[in-house]
Amino acid sequence: MKKIYLKIGLLIVYGLLFGSCSKDFIDEKPKGEVSEIILTNEKGVNLLLVGAYSRIDGYASNEAGDTGGASATNWVWGDVPSDDMHRGDQTGGWAPINLIERFEVDPSNPWINELWAANFDGIARANDALRILQLAKSDIETSNANQLESEARWLRAWYYFQLRSKIEKVPYITENMDAKKVPNDREIWDDIEADLQWGIDHNMDESPEIGRASRWAAKALKARVHLFQQEYSEAKPLLDDIINNGPFSLMDHFYDNFDEEKQNNAESIFEVQYTVNDGAGEDNAGLDHRTLFPRGPDVGLCCAYSAPSFNLFNAFKVDADGLPLLDNFQDDLLLEDYGKKNTELFTPTNVALDPRVDWTIGRRGIPFLDWGPMSGSDWMLDQAGMGPFLNKKIMFYKRNFKTISISSPTWSPGLNGNNWRLFRLSHIILWRAEVAAAENDLETAKNMVNMIRERAQDDLVMGKINNTTFESGYVLDVDENQPAANYNLGLYNSFPDVTYAKKAIYHEMRLEFALEGMRFQDLVRWGIEEETMTKYLQTELSDGKLPWLQGTSFKSGKNDHFPIPQTQIDLQPGILTQDPAY
Repeated sequence: MKKIYLKIGLLIVYGLLFGSCSKDFIDEKPKGEVSEIILTNEKGVNLLLVGAYSRIDGYASNEAGDTGGASATNWVWGDVPSDDMHRGDQTGGWAPINLIERFEVDPSNPWINELWAANFDGIARANDALRILQLAKSDIETSNANQLESEARWLRAWYYFQLRSKIEKVPYITENMDAKKVPNDREIWDDIEADLQWGIDHNMDESPEIGRASRWAAKALKARVHLFQQEYSEAKPLLDDIINNGPFSLMDHFYDNFDEEKQNNAESIFEVQYTVNDGAGEDNAGLDHRTLFPRGPDVGLCCAYSAPSFNLFNAFKVDADGLPLLDNFQDDLLLEDYGKKNTELFTPTNVALDPRVDWTIGRRGIPFLDWGPMSGSDWMLDQAGMGPFLNKKIMFYKRNFKTISISSPTWSPGLNGNNWRLFRLSHIILWRAEVAAAENDLETAKNMVNMIRERAQDDLVMGKINNTTFESGYVLDVDENQPAANYNLGLYNSFPDVTYAKKAIYHEMRLEFALEGMRFQDLVRWGIEEETMTKYLQTELSDGKLPWLQGTSFKSGKNDHFPIPQTQIDLQPGILTQDPAY
C-alpha cells in the first residue's frame, strides 16, 4: 500500500489558502496566487487535503508552531504541566515553558499563541479542501467525494480537539463562514462530534492509504471526545466496535509501539507520519519535538527538554504481587542518582518495578536501547534543575543513526523518521475499561486492564550493568543474561469496588501512556487535577529539590486550562472574548 508523506512542499497549493491562519491568521495574505479553477477537481481537492494533513504534526517552517508549541506529541501542554514531566535542559532556556510548568501562563505567552494559530491554520486548510470540494463535487464520483469530505472533516475535528481539550472558549469556524466574525461564545464539542460522525455515516474508508485517517480513526477520536464529556454510554459502542470488529491486535511487546522499525503496525489506528533523508530537508522529520533528545558524549543529540519526574518514576513501583502502589507510591521517593556526578559511586535501586519503566524512562546504570548505559549527569546540562531522568519513548536505536535519523548536518541531529502514534489499540482497551468502571462493570474493567498488563509482563530490559561509576575511559561491565533491574508485573485478581477500579485504571493509563502527551488533560477530565497536582508538588519539591520550581502552586478553575492568546483577541476586538479565569 502506498504511503503518503504528509509534509510536502505544496508551494502551488498553499498559494491558495484563502482562509489560512498563521500567527496573525485573520489577516494573513496569500504567498502566491492560483486560480480556484485549477484546483476545482478531484486532484486539486486531494492536494488541498494533503496540505491539511501536513499540519497534523503541529509544525511548519517559519510559521506558528515552529518551536513546538502545537506539537502532535502534546508534550508542551499534556506532559509539562502534569506530574509526569519537567521541562528539562537548563532552566534559563525557553522561558515560556518555565511558565507553563509553574502554572504562570497568561494570554501573552507566545506558546499559547502557537497552539492557537497552528491549529487554526490546519482548520483553515481543511476548510479550503471542503469549500473547493463543494465546487468540484459534480465531477467527482460520489464515493470518492465522500471519502475526501470525511478525511477533511476528520482533520478539522482533530485540530479543534487539540484546541478544545486545552482551551475552553474556542470559535468553531466552518468552510462557509467568515472567520473574522465567528465568536467564541458557545461550547463546540457537538460540532467536533458531528464532523466525525459525518465520515462514519458516509462509509469512510476502513483501510485508506497509510497516513490517512480511516473510519476506525474517526471512531477512536469520537470516543475520546465523548470521554472528555463523561459521555460513557456514547463512547462504549464505538470502543466495542473497534475492539471486536476492527483489524487491530496488540503487538507482542509494549515497546513495539515506540520502535521505528515497527511503524504502522497491527496495533496502530492512526500515526503522524515522519520521514527523513527524503530530499525535503528537515521538514518531514518530527520537528515538533526536535529538542527532546538526550545530550551527552554517548549520544550527542539535543536538548533534553523532556525530563520525567521523580513522581512518574516512583509510580512504577510495585508490591510483592507485582501490583502498583496506588496510594503510597509517593512515600519515600526514589531519587536515583539525583545530585550525583556520573563519576561518583551509584547503583540503581533494587526496589521492584514494573518493567515498562525502563522502556519509558532513561536512568543511570540501565541500557538506553542500544546506545549503551545512560551514565548519568553527563547526559544533561542541569541535573539539579531537571532531575536525573530522560524520555526514552521518543528515542530511536543507535543502529539506525543517520538512516532513520537525519543524515545532513544540523543543530538537532535527533530528528528522525519514527512516527508518532496518536491512536492505538491499547488506548481503546483502557478507555473501554474506564467506561466499564463508570458502569460498575468491574469484571470487564479488570479484564481490560489485565489484558494490557499481561502483554508487558515479559518486557524486561536485559543487561545487568555492574559499573558503579562512569568516569572517562570506563570499561563496560555488563551481564547480558540478567535483567537490568528488579522487575515484577502481576495481574489483578479483582476490583473490589468502583473507587478502586477507577484508581487502578487511571494509574494503568499513566504507566502505559506516560510521556505521550495525555496525562494533564486526563487528570482534568477525571476531575482529580487539583488533588493530584497539589500532592505532586508537595512531594516533588520537598527538601529543596528542583530549586527553580520552588513556590509553584496549582489552582483549580484556572490552571486546569489555558487562556485565549491576547494576540488573537487584539485581531478580533468585540468578536473573541477572554476566558473569565484569565
